[in-house]
Parts: sequence; structure tokens; C-alpha cells
Amino acid sequence: MAATNAQPTPAAEMLAKRLRELREREFDRLTQSELGRALSSAKAPLSPATISMWENAASGRIAPRSRLAAYAQLFCTPRSFEGGVHMIDVAQLTAAEHERMEELRQELLGLRDSAVAREEGPSSGEAQSMWHFPDGTRITLVCDRLPLERRPPSADPSFLDYVRWSDLADLDSLIDIYGAVRAYNPTSQVVIMAAQDLTQRDVSNHLVLIGGRTWKAAEPWLSGLFPIPIGAEDPADRRAILVRDPNNGDREFEYTVADGRLIEDVGYFARGENPSAPRRTLTICGGITTRGVRGAARCFIDPEMRERNDQYLMPRFPGASAYCIVMKVPVVNLDPLTPDLSKEENRLFEWPNPSTEAG
Repeated sequence: MAATNAQPTPAAEMLAKRLRELREREFDRLTQSELGRALSSAKAPLSPATISMWENAASGRIAPRSRLAAYAQLFCTPRSFEGGVHMIDVAQLTAAEHERMEELRQELLGLRDSAVAREEGPSSGEAQSMWHFPDGTRITLVCDRLPLERRPPSADPSFLDYVRWSDLADLDSLIDIYGAVRAYNPTSQVVIMAAQDLTQRDVSNHLVLIGGRTWKAAEPWLSGLFPIPIGAEDPADRRAILVRDPNNGDREFEYTVADGRLIEDVGYFARGENPSAPRRTLTICGGITTRGVRGAARCFIDPEMRERNDQYLMPRFPGASAYCIVMKVPVVNLDPLTPDLSKEENRLFEWPNPSTEAG
């Protein structure tokens, strides 16, 4: 892609820096020639000069999506560097390596999408994704703190292998959302908080509540002013998402278990004006179990589904709207699948607030 601005954007600089870090520090220090040979195919050779341009944001060249997917495949496992640099076939990757490949691919494609959007010059006030907050202000990600009996040993600060956030619920969803938010908002400060530790400063930012219990824990800060018709009760305790439907009365959407295994969860995604800071947003990703939460979060993160879901939701509920959507989240091999919101059968309930809906 040819440069459109003399000065590279922060997003382009972040992508270039990340590609250089992978080559020089991830597992082994590679030359650009070695990396080029590893990423090349018979039909698509890759020269050191091309890699050099991708690692230099000032060149105005941004790696194509297919090449970034190849980066993720190469750098997802140290086995790629045993006995020389070579690509491990996807079918030969372990489950952990495949998960790491998807994480890397998501990270790199998110950085690329942000860089391309910035270079193409969108309006400073135009969101490019559900996880893009174009005003550049602080963003607070909030999870509920696990009860004492469910916290791992690493949650104790006196433990030698103490891990700061190991006492938080819904860590999978937190990691997914954090990666997307950082990719789309490279210059914004992103803060992680337990709902029990919120302060006035935190709730005055763009606020993202992650997990079914978090909405209940944070509700006192919001003074009941956020209007979505989702019950604040703990969905795990009810084993259902409670919807207070203004037209049809209270409704419950339950998960599905077969042969003792969860095969379908229920999640919801809500967005509206932050009642504590009218120029900021409040987002809630909830579910009955962790699978429902993660399915709702990944609606706008999954590289295969986010564009389709953005195209469905963003025109339907413009930026000034308050809305929520309750969705089915299929669970396969213990992992949630990302719902396709454009399919009616996946949408259990939709709610726009008529007082704020544009039109």
C-alpha cells in the first residue's frame, strides 16, 4: 500500500514494531533473508527488501493479511525453529499451538485493520469497529473478582508465583477484549480493574464490563441509569439470562446441556451512553457461563466473523443508540463458537431504546 501521509500513523508504527519484534526476539533472532525464505511459497517468494519495508512504518507499506496469517503460523511454536527455520503445517500443530496461532493472527490483523483505517483517513469521530473508541480517551476493562474459595494460589500476593489478575473471572474474554481494544486504540490508555475496586475516575472512562456477575457488581456506580432490560441478577445463579421485555414481560433464556455437557450457552452484548460520563460509552459483554461471555465478546473480534457482525449491528444501532442483543452461543469441544448475528436464528432478543435511537 502506498503511503498517503508523510508521517506514519501510530497504528502503522505499532504493526511495524511488532513484526520486527517477532523476527528478532520471539524465539530466535532471524535475518530478514531467513524470515523471507520461511514465509515464501513456490508461487509467492518474499524478499528481504519487502520485509524491511514492512518493519519500517515510514515506507508506507503494510503487510497483506495473508502474510500476517503466515507470520502467526510460523511464530506460534518454537518447533518452527528447530533444525532450521521452517513452517509447521497447520494440521500438525498441537491444540495449544493452534490457539497461539489464532491469538497472534488476531493481534496482527487487528493492528493492520487499525493501520489501514487510519491511513485511509476516516473521520476522527467515526468508529471503525465496536472496539474502536475514536476520541482517544482512557478505556477501563472491568471483571468481577472471584470469591475466595475459587481463587487460585497465584492470586495471593504472598505466593512466590503471584499473578496480578489471577483473581479475576472471565480471563479468556478479558484477554480477547484487551487485545482488540489495544489494536484498535493504539494511543489510548487501557486499564484493567476488578469491579470491586472501581473508582469515580474509572467509571468516567469508556467502560467495558466483562462477565455476567460484573454487571451486578458495577451497578451501584451506574445508579440504575443504564436502561438495557437485562436483569442484574447473577446469570450463573439463575442458569439463565433474564430479560425484562417491556412488550412481553419477563423472559428467561437458558443454556442447553446434553449428556452432561454444555452444548449451547447464551450471551449478550450491550452498548450505550455511560451514565457517569455522557461523552463516553458503556459496554457490557455478559453470559450465563464463561462460554456465553466469550462468544458475545468475540462477535466483534473473531477475524472470520467481526466484519459480518459489524455490518449487521452498526447500521442497525447508530452510535448514539442504547441497545442490547441476546444471542445463542454454540459450544463445540468445550469452546464457544462466535455467533453470526446476521442470521435470525442466532438472535434471541434485540432491544433498541426508542428515546435514543437515531432516525
